[in-house]
Amino acid sequence: MSDPEPYREGRLSKPPEGGDYSCKKQFYRSAKVAEHYDAERFLGVDKERRNRRKWATIRKALAMTQEVEHVLDLPSGTGRFTGHLAREGYRVAAADISHEMMKIGCERVGAMENIRGHVQAEAERLPFRDSAFDCVVSIRFLHHLDPDIRVGILREMARVARWLVVDYRHRYSYHYARWKIRSWLGLTHKEMARVSRAQLEDELRRAGVRLHDVLSVTRIFSDKWIVVGEASHDA
Repeated sequence: MSDPEPYREGRLSKPPEGGDYSCKKQFYRSAKVAEHYDAERFLGVDKERRNRRKWATIRKALAMTQEVEHVLDLPSGTGRFTGHLAREGYRVAAADISHEMMKIGCERVGAMENIRGHVQAEAERLPFRDSAFDCVVSIRFLHHLDPDIRVGILREMARVARWLVVDYRHRYSYHYARWKIRSWLGLTHKEMARVSRAQLEDELRRAGVRLHDVLSVTRIFSDKWIVVGEASHDA
């Protein structure tokens, strides 16, 4: 597989702007993306602090669920949260479309007792039986998807687990307000797709998921929600 176009622009961990879902899937399968992903996304004082805040919020979200033992980390990427989940006592299966990402994830978690395995899989067609897990944890993924694709993947998550802990990017933040003003003034043509609370509720409803709670990672500056949902198989 040839390296994705953004390498010529020096953006080793970001998918091409304007690319559709199939392009993004190809991008994250790259060995070079996997090699540089953690260094560009999570290393450094500020990035490590943000990472800790997000994990703390995920822990709060998981505390709102009930009878959760078996967790699917999807997509698991380089194992950023797989080890955290295992150390919390959950029995964790990791799944990702990228074999290269999962190789790094396997090295990171080693032979931790609560890691039940790594499975290469597409989120829209998970190779697991109905209700195979108690919870799906999905972080830094859904914002890459168009709404209709996102709803379909949420529905697939709800097929394999009762609880969903996922992150969304919302429009009630300083960053979105700043982008909106710049857009009105014609100072940027870059798109910034963010959801409203009503859009979030509508997508979950269409996916057959009851909204349980929404947690902000931080107030004002963060545009990230951690969303707790419960599968509603009678919807």
